[in-house]
Amino acid sequence: MKVWSIFLYGVESWTIKRSDRKRMNSFEMWCWRRRLGVSWREHRTNASVMEELGWERELTRIVAKLKLQYFRHVVTESAGELSLAVLEGMIDGMIPRRCSINNILEWSGKTYKQLKVITQHLQSGRRYRGNIQSQQKTSAM
Repeated sequence: MKVWSIFLYGVESWTIKRSDRKRMNSFEMWCWRRRLGVSWREHRTNASVMEELGWERELTRIVAKLKLQYFRHVVTESAGELSLAVLEGMIDGMIPRRCSINNILEWSGKTYKQLKVITQHLQSGRRYRGNIQSQQKTSAM
């Protein structure tokens, strides 16, 4: 949808709170209802609209994917040290605030150090996944 590309502009740098997630989900449903021509007077549930479409909600997943791609870009230092400082919330003279990195940690379920190691391995030839798979195979035997 063309509206989504406008909505997603700059999403990598947003700090998304629960209330923002609810608004994103509402916006996504509004778009789908509008596209199907479903009036609010029909009193249809979101689940029935998504069932008619034949797929699941995806806007939040797209936002998470874009934020993780940006994280990888910044951590590999291809964006510069200032971008990394902003991402980590480490700007001198400023009160530390909830920064964009918290969303990434929450969505990935990993610590900052783990994500940094994974990103560095991905940069050096994408060997990290192979190491995880080989470790899982050895532990399963």
